[in-house]
Amino acid sequence: MGVARLRSLTVPQRLEASAAFVYLLVFLLLVLYGRPGLGLSQGFYLAIVLVGLAGGAWTGAAAGVLAAALLVGSELVAHTATATVWGVGLEVRLVSYVLAGIVVGYFAQRGRRMLGESLRVLDDLLHLARREVESGALTADGIEARIAARASQRWPFAVLAGSLAVPSEGSLRDAMRAIAATLGDGDDVARIGDKLAVVSASTSATASSDRAAEIERALDRAGVAATFGWAFFPQDGSDALALFGTASERLQARRHALGESAPAAVVTELRSRPA
Repeated sequence: MGVARLRSLTVPQRLEASAAFVYLLVFLLLVLYGRPGLGLSQGFYLAIVLVGLAGGAWTGAAAGVLAAALLVGSELVAHTATATVWGVGLEVRLVSYVLAGIVVGYFAQRGRRMLGESLRVLDDLLHLARREVESGALTADGIEARIAARASQRWPFAVLAGSLAVPSEGSLRDAMRAIAATLGDGDDVARIGDKLAVVSASTSATASSDRAAEIERALDRAGVAATFGWAFFPQDGSDALALFGTASERLQARRHALGESAPAAVVTELRSRPA
């Protein structure tokens, strides 16, 4: 039970728990064995450092004050009060404890802030790396990450695979902007090879099919002929490969049914054989 609870603690909480143990241990050692010149009170620095790492400058300063108070308390409990309690020794020790806590806490807090900023910059770079610069569409890696994130939330959604008849790169970007205008919050469009992929919220297979038809109509109004296939999570797959594969299969079936493409060679060969 104790190990499970320890694992559930955050790193700052573990540091604070360790500091509390060190405070108690040093206090007991001072009460039982403390005497001038032995240096047991130096052990409080470890507790101060742990608290400073867990918190900040002010927390470290408070840890230094606590260490000085425990030092005085240990001498009073042990009835071995010396010049350290009320004399210059206590003042020096208090200042050194507090300064140690402030320095450690300040740099620990500054380090955490720099780490947080670095992680935000890294997240921004990853965000940019997963999108095309010109069109703003997700790349293959980006759409895979988006599908994985959606799937981990266990909420249903649709993956659409589309084929567009556009004469130029500029026309394709215009088509992608037309698609983006139909998307809701959290939805995205990506370019994967010669196809487009759309990840969109959906509540059923029928809704996924309707979403594909809606995008086709929006592109038709923009003067772009397009055909989309669809897949529904979790019915048609649990990852990007399975979902995009199903959507691509439905896309090819729809294109063949609409006369936009010839059936696969193997299918043509089988149909041409005599019974």
